[in-house]
Parts: sequence; structure tokens; C-alpha cells
Amino acid sequence: DKVQSPVFSCFGHQWAAKIYPGGNEASKQGYVGVAVYNVLPESIEAYFKIILKHPTDQAKPALAFGSGDKTVTFHAKGQRGRWK
Repeated sequence: DKVQSPVFSCFGHQWAAKIYPGGNEASKQGYVGVAVYNVLPESIEAYFKIILKHPTDQAKPALAFGSGDKTVTFHAKGQRGRWK
């Protein structure tokens, strides 16, 4: 199962996010999967950072991950790719 966001605009590009509450097949119990997708017909080079916060207790630490100081290629809509 997944939850998909509506398409949103950021820095002139169109994106969508997908959240997989149970993670993927290799995930341990209690994990979640998060992905950001480019919905435009051309590939985009960008930095990214995803921050997950507790919905009701902001005192709990947040989890953050991203590309750091490297750009990632977000492939054109309909193309598959992975960042390393």
C-alpha cells in the first residue's frame, strides 16, 4: 500500500511524493518508505532532503535524510532510476 501526494511545485518544477507505510519487501517491521518523484517530461538535477517529524510530539527527534552535497538525477516522468 502507498499514499501519494497531489502534484506540487517547488523551484519551478513539478513533484509528487509517495509514502509506503510498511516500507518495501526488505523493510523491518515499523519502517516506512518515502520517495519524491519528478512528474515533468524531462530529467532534473537537484539536491534533496526529506525530514520526518512526529505528528503530535514535536519534542521527539526528527529523522532527516537526503543527497547531502551531491545532486541527484530525478528522471523524467515514466522513466525509472535510482540515486546512489
